[in-house]
Amino acid sequence: MNPPKKILFVFNWLVVGGEETEVRLLVQHLDPTKFKIDVIACFRKPNMPEQTHTQLRALGVDVDTTPYTLSFEDTVDYLVQKIPNYGLIVACQAVPDVYPALEKIENPPPLIEHGGLVEEATLGPKHLTARYIGVCDSIRAAAASVMPDRPHHALEIPSMVDLSEFDSDARPKVRAELQLSEDTPLIGWVGRLDRKKRVEDVIKAAAIVQKKYPNARFLFVGGADAFMPEYVEELKTLSQDLNVVDKIIWLGDRPDVPRLMSGMDIFVWLSQGEGMPHVIAEAGASGLPVIATKDNGTAQQIMDHVSGIFVPHQNPAAVADCIEYLLQNPTVAKNLGNNLRKKVEAGYSAANVAKQWEAVFEEVMATYRSSKKTS
Repeated sequence: MNPPKKILFVFNWLVVGGEETEVRLLVQHLDPTKFKIDVIACFRKPNMPEQTHTQLRALGVDVDTTPYTLSFEDTVDYLVQKIPNYGLIVACQAVPDVYPALEKIENPPPLIEHGGLVEEATLGPKHLTARYIGVCDSIRAAAASVMPDRPHHALEIPSMVDLSEFDSDARPKVRAELQLSEDTPLIGWVGRLDRKKRVEDVIKAAAIVQKKYPNARFLFVGGADAFMPEYVEELKTLSQDLNVVDKIIWLGDRPDVPRLMSGMDIFVWLSQGEGMPHVIAEAGASGLPVIATKDNGTAQQIMDHVSGIFVPHQNPAAVADCIEYLLQNPTVAKNLGNNLRKKVEAGYSAANVAKQWEAVFEEVMATYRSSKKTS
């Protein structure tokens, strides 16, 4: 039997996000006799979470953090030594260290770039990029625009979820842990506390909703973004100013997001400038009704008033109106959640999406082997 093909995922940094979840699910769903995935992270900032490192290592992934103590130039040299041991490189988050390393290597392995933001897709050269994979069509199109001689090498593969992780039976225990009765409305939000996610709009909506539903609670799952730690304090100050401190539950980073979602009644996502939010698919896997801004990938994930409700950007009053509408119309809320669940099952399940990744891996490596034979 042939040994598994070795693939190195190179991250700019490891935090808690969609691309980190993607590689974790690939490790869990690709055949380990066919593929061996390792990870290297090139940069670390104080207070970045350890959660992803721990999760990947628990799955047997070699997570190399050597570059955390190296300069950019030394990281490039380290990659020059490491990369030739692999049959394929996958670069995430527009990591700047990879291209300088590949250009120093004679006959480097093929490169796939993976992007979760539109602005990432157009960064850096593309002459060594065998394929660019974006999580939504707008990212794919951006990558294609800077690969004009081969736009078909820019592909779309959506973020995936493992449906087996989502269990509605966990709801009573989650609600008990949060000290909430079953009749307490719980509106949820999940993500890094990053300004482009517009968390302040959720808090402002909470202040409006509590006037009609004083028993409603708002659950925020996710820690501070290490690049903007002050944002957390701004949000907590805002909650004090709006007199909703006792309406909000802050949980920080958690590895059990699917379980926590079982305790929610409504999910809200109001970002501006995202790619395809992984959390929308997670909310769908949980059967939650979603209120969201129409922002790149969400337009593909949600059909307005069928599998979710769109609201304008930076409009907390409209968000509050939708929350109140769903609380008043539980049948509508249930139908929205059920329809989004069907969408997730059809298009975003890990069992299906991992096969798309496998097909690209096989094609790129086969093309590379063929080109080496003829060179």
